[in-house]
Amino acid sequence: MKKLFFSLLIGGVLVNCTVIAAAVANHLDPISSSTVRQQVYFHDVEEFLAHYEASLDQGNVYTLALERGKGIYIVGASTTISSTTELVAVRQHSYSTKDKLKFAKWCNEQLEKGNVLTIGKDKDGTYWADIRK
Repeated sequence: MKKLFFSLLIGGVLVNCTVIAAAVANHLDPISSSTVRQQVYFHDVEEFLAHYEASLDQGNVYTLALERGKGIYIVGASTTISSTTELVAVRQHSYSTKDKLKFAKWCNEQLEKGNVLTIGKDKDGTYWADIRK
């Protein structure tokens, strides 16, 4: 009787360990909104600015590119270019203006040419863009 009890006990433990090991081996992390990256496309830079103007006002910087047939999308974003934000105003940009529409038009032209742009807005309201090489 003792042999039967120990055989069942040991057999049960082995089966249980095998099932747990198989479950761990096949474990998949659940998909959440933070693990699935969804690309948002904009018709033009004016539409992008309509959505991200407040973020630019807070010093955020975005890198934009154009995917033909889909639209403009965000390649990358950062909260600031560097910790020395005051030096950014002195730096020469590929293009800068306080006129939002002129800025959007210039950016659209550059994106159409296949350039990738990093854009931002200074504290004084000047929009700027740098062509990434």
